[in-house]
Amino acid sequence: MPTYEYLCRRCNHTFEEKMTVEEKKNTKICCPKCRSEEVRQQFFGLNLSGKKNKGGDSSGGCCGGGSSCCG
Repeated sequence: MPTYEYLCRRCNHTFEEKMTVEEKKNTKICCPKCRSEEVRQQFFGLNLSGKKNKGGDSSGGCCGGGSSCCG
């Protein structure tokens, strides 16, 4: 399943969401830290190993899996 990285423009929190391409189209993404909808997808490269990066917060938050936590 693809992992998408996002940056919250309100609180500067970086987070990841794992979801299918179809879920990505149908899910409103919000920041798991401040609940803002002002998020932008980041494009830093492709992770083929499936391993988490060390040091960063890679929690999927509450918005992953096709359910919306915004609102």
